[in-house]
Amino acid sequence: MGRPALRSLRGLVCPRCRESKPEAAEGTTSLVVCPRDGLALVAASVLADADGDPFLGTTIAGRYVVLGRIGAGSMGAVYRARDVTRGHDVAVKVFRGDRGRGAQALSRLDREARVLSMLRSPHTVQVLDVGEIVYGGEDALVSPTVSRFLVMEMLEGEPLGVRLRREGRLSTVEATRIATHALLSLAEAHDKGIVHRDLKPDNVFIARLEGGAEAGKLLDFGLADLGLAPRDPNDALGWGRGPIGTPRYMSPEQALGEPVDARSDLYAVGALLYQMLVGRPPFVERDAARVMEKHVHEPPIAPCEAAPEAGIPRALSDLVVRALCKRPEDRPESARAFIAAIEEAFAGGLGRGAARHASGGREATIRRPSSRVPSRTDNDGSS
Repeated sequence: MGRPALRSLRGLVCPRCRESKPEAAEGTTSLVVCPRDGLALVAASVLADADGDPFLGTTIAGRYVVLGRIGAGSMGAVYRARDVTRGHDVAVKVFRGDRGRGAQALSRLDREARVLSMLRSPHTVQVLDVGEIVYGGEDALVSPTVSRFLVMEMLEGEPLGVRLRREGRLSTVEATRIATHALLSLAEAHDKGIVHRDLKPDNVFIARLEGGAEAGKLLDFGLADLGLAPRDPNDALGWGRGPIGTPRYMSPEQALGEPVDARSDLYAVGALLYQMLVGRPPFVERDAARVMEKHVHEPPIAPCEAAPEAGIPRALSDLVVRALCKRPEDRPESARAFIAAIEEAFAGGLGRGAARHASGGREATIRRPSSRVPSRTDNDGSS
C-alpha cells in the first residue's frame, strides 16, 4: 500500500511514513512523536513544501527538533527547530557535507560561527550553538557524511529584500532607520577587524518585536573578511580567485578583486540606502559583469534626481552619493561617522526632531502599522 498523497493530509504528519494526526492542530506548541519511526511530526503544509528533506522531524545534537524549513540553497538549508532544553524555537542553519560544494559550505559556516561568536550588537543576529552532524556510514563501503550546524536566535519578521519587493521603496525615515541599524552592527564588527563583504537586502532582517516595533539585524557573515594575514590562496571561499559578494552592492575595489576594508561595507550600505529611498539599486543590469563595471567607472544618479517624487532631502541624497564614491577615502570614514552624517542630514533637511526620530537614540526601533502581512522569504539575493 502506497503512502498517502501529501495534498490529502491534514494536521501533523510523520516525514517518513506519513502517518498523520488530523486532530492535532498545525499551530500546536507541543511535540508529537511518530510511534513507528521516532521522528517528530511536522505540519502537513511544511511537509508539502519540503518533502524529502532528510532533517525534517529529526533531532540535532539530541536537543534541536526540526519542525520546518525556512529556506534552502545549494549548500544547505535553514530550519525552524524546537530547543527542548530551553523550550523555545531557534533557527538552525545546516551546511551539508554531501553537496558538491561541501568544502566551501563548511568553510563558510565555520567562518560565520567564528564571527558571530565575537559580536554582541542587538542589531546582529545572535549565535547560540555550533556543532557537527554525522549521518550515514552504516554500510562499510560508504563513508559517513559530516555536516555542520549553526544555531541562532529565531527571528520573526521578514528580510529587507522581501519588503522592498513588496513596497518598492521606503519612507525616508524608515530607510535611514534601517541603515542606522545596519551601521550599528557594522560599527562593532569593524572595531574587531571584521568586514562583512556581502551586504544586500536579503542579509538585513527586519525583526518584529513586542508591541509592534521592529529592529534591523545583519545576517550571514559567512563571507566575512576577518582581517587575517597572510591570505591562504587555497582558502575554500576563493581568496585570489576574483570578486566575492553580490554584484549590485559591491564596492569598486571589491568588484576589482582588490583587498577591502571597512569602507567597502559602507559603500554597500550606501547602495542599500539608495535602493530603499529610490526603489532600485544604483546600477541595474542583467549582466553581473556590467554591473561591476558601472560600480568601478560610472557615478550614480543622485537619489533626489532619480526619484524626485519621493521628496528625498538634498543633504541625505548628497550623503548617499558620498557613500558611493569610487575612492574609499572619499566615503564616510567609519560606520559611526556615517550614522552621525545621517543625523546631520536629517537635522538640516527635516529638522532636529526628525533627526532624533531617525537615530532613535542609536539602539533604535521602527514602528510600523499592525496591518502588515509578512511575505514569504525569497532567498535569491538579487534584490
